[in-house]
Amino acid sequence: MGDYLQNAAGAFGAHTSEGTLGTTLFLGTLPESPNACVAVFESAGSPSAFTMGTGGIVFDYPLIQVMCRAEREDYPTARDKAENIRNTLASILESTISSVHIMRIEPMGGVNPLGVDGKYRPLVSVNFRCLVRR
Repeated sequence: MGDYLQNAAGAFGAHTSEGTLGTTLFLGTLPESPNACVAVFESAGSPSAFTMGTGGIVFDYPLIQVMCRAEREDYPTARDKAENIRNTLASILESTISSVHIMRIEPMGGVNPLGVDGKYRPLVSVNFRCLVRR
């Protein structure tokens, strides 16, 4: 997902990179710096799906949470970044990303304000449910 967000094509094919991996876009962690950054977290999500006769997992439903942080007291930038990511990931349909066949990524609501951290940097999140074919 980090590679996808780093190289994302937004609506109407416009390039809308959401950050640079390891610099402003992080996987599994939200570091103390830089102030403005994006972090992607994964979790197990819903139970896997099986079908008759396959003898194994057919679909997984992992969850993804994306957290965006902006400069001190700059809530609009954090919110806009999260909304851009929400729209970008919601547009994924039947794609293979890093050898994972993603059938769909669904936002689980809108942008969620999380308040500010200890340095008054605004935090927002957006959550997604994925449908992944195994």
